[in-house]
Amino acid sequence: IPGPWTPEERKRFFDSYLYTEEAFLIDEIVKADKETLTLSARMETTRHLPVSRLVVATPDVHPAHVTGAEMIMLTASLGALHAWFFHGLRWDKGWAGFGSRIHRADFKALATIGPPMRLESKETRTRTGPKRVVSRYEFEFFQEEKLVYKSEQSAIFVLNMKA
Repeated sequence: IPGPWTPEERKRFFDSYLYTEEAFLIDEIVKADKETLTLSARMETTRHLPVSRLVVATPDVHPAHVTGAEMIMLTASLGALHAWFFHGLRWDKGWAGFGSRIHRADFKALATIGPPMRLESKETRTRTGPKRVVSRYEFEFFQEEKLVYKSEQSAIFVLNMKA
């Protein structure tokens, strides 16, 4: 996955990530801006999608599309990247993250299989402690410059849950 990290850092991320690499649906990290806490990424909609591949598609009634489940999984991947790039949270150091609330989710248009999607995320609020980071995000996903998904969500990252 191209992006603002070295091959060693990318390997470390996936060697210790909380999901298999197959569940990470982002194909390229276009930009990670620590100053504005924003990420831009890209997803190829023709890649293997675990739920979309199960859609019974009929072009005029129910076209092949990126499912809502995958949209939510994309937000999890983006949240993990925020934790990694902006807060230095490392899975191999005992950090784990969990989505905690979907404040609002709007599926604005069907994201069809074919054109890639542009994914934008921004941290809007963060509380940081020695063993906990709570962040709120705004997500916007576009296909061919059309907004297809928009949400506000929160996640919590904790260090050594059992400690």
